[in-house]
Amino acid sequence: MRECRNYSTEFKKRAVEKSYSSSSTSVNRLSQEIGIPESTLRDWRKKYSIGNIMTESKKEKLSIDWTPEEKLQALMQTASMSEHELGEYLRKNGLHSSDIKSWKVECLGGFKQVGRPKLPEEVKVLRKEKKVLERDLNRKNKALAEMSARIIFLKKSHLIFGGNEDDELMSI
Repeated sequence: MRECRNYSTEFKKRAVEKSYSSSSTSVNRLSQEIGIPESTLRDWRKKYSIGNIMTESKKEKLSIDWTPEEKLQALMQTASMSEHELGEYLRKNGLHSSDIKSWKVECLGGFKQVGRPKLPEEVKVLRKEKKVLERDLNRKNKALAEMSARIIFLKKSHLIFGGNEDDELMSI
């Protein structure tokens, strides 16, 4: 049965740094030198590797914790960067390229109008004129249909009752 020891965080970090710095020494050999199981050293490497170490003074913000102003600032800074510079910036700030892409989409989405697009003033005026003209045309068509019905009714009434239809047609 193995003895359960509590190692300090500093000891763990030094062991991980040593495992990365000495390229000739394998993890197995280093774990034997330090006196810890190989699996424990591998676990420490996962936990305290260079990419995962976050000191309290330089704690990275998660991409979801960024304010809109910070996101916009990051977009402006990264817009003209080369791929190498962008990679350094992303690693330094704990971001992924997908974060930058999604922020860009968010920003561009903010510029788009919600709902229907606004029509030019000229189109609005033309639509109002069209509406007025259609209303007048419908009114005139109804008047014409009414007048035609009156004339037909008048002609038929003169056929039935007799009389001079020309005089009455002139009076309409």
